[in-house]
Amino acid sequence: MKKIIFTALIVTLMIFSSCANKVTTQVKSSDNAATKPEVKQVATTDEKTPAKASIKTIVIDPGHASHANLNKEANAPGSNLMKIKDGGGATGITTHTPEYAINMKVAMKLKNLLENQGYKVIMTKSENSVSLGNIERAEVGNSANAALVIRIHADSSTSSSVNGASLLVPAKINSNTNAISDISLKYGKIILNTLTSTVGMKNDGVVSKSDMTGFNWSKVPVVLVEMGFLSNSNEDKLLNSDSYQNKIASALAIGIKVAMHN
Repeated sequence: MKKIIFTALIVTLMIFSSCANKVTTQVKSSDNAATKPEVKQVATTDEKTPAKASIKTIVIDPGHASHANLNKEANAPGSNLMKIKDGGGATGITTHTPEYAINMKVAMKLKNLLENQGYKVIMTKSENSVSLGNIERAEVGNSANAALVIRIHADSSTSSSVNGASLLVPAKINSNTNAISDISLKYGKIILNTLTSTVGMKNDGVVSKSDMTGFNWSKVPVVLVEMGFLSNSNEDKLLNSDSYQNKIASALAIGIKVAMHN
């Protein structure tokens, strides 16, 4: 009887010991789970997504048309001075090519080059038969909030020996031109210097003008390039050359790109 009681006691102790060990193990396991640091997965990226760059708008204004427009318009906002809308432009002394035809060819070449560079390009017109007033031309740039308006022209003089390229910018005469004169001058110098050095023509400088209707109505930076003199026989022939027009358009595109990044 004592032997049976003793055996039962030993079995009881063994069961108790086993349960105690199990509880201890669970507690330790629980403690380990509680103290183990939580590892959070953090999303990382090697590079940030760049903001989409704003696309700049360039307005190209081919000067003149296949017919003159002798109607008059105010030279500036609030001005009593009335000027004709389009006198018709110059004519080549040797080739007899009208200025408007050359202006349009260079303008269209420039358009293609600028679009290939990623600019949004707006033409004031794309047909030589369209005759616009200078206020209308200025309003195209204003409505587009253009980064730059470039007006394409060729020059003429009473002297056949005069040659070279020049660039005109607005003078400070009203609230419009006061706001755009300095930046137009900055852009103009860059564009003209690039044009003359690239093509290899005489640089006749940048001139501020107070009497140009298209400037006085503009609210955005504007320049007018005179690509050479149709009254000069050599420049007249060059300006009628497709390869020379390509050089001019390419140089203008380069100059505009540099100006837009300065």
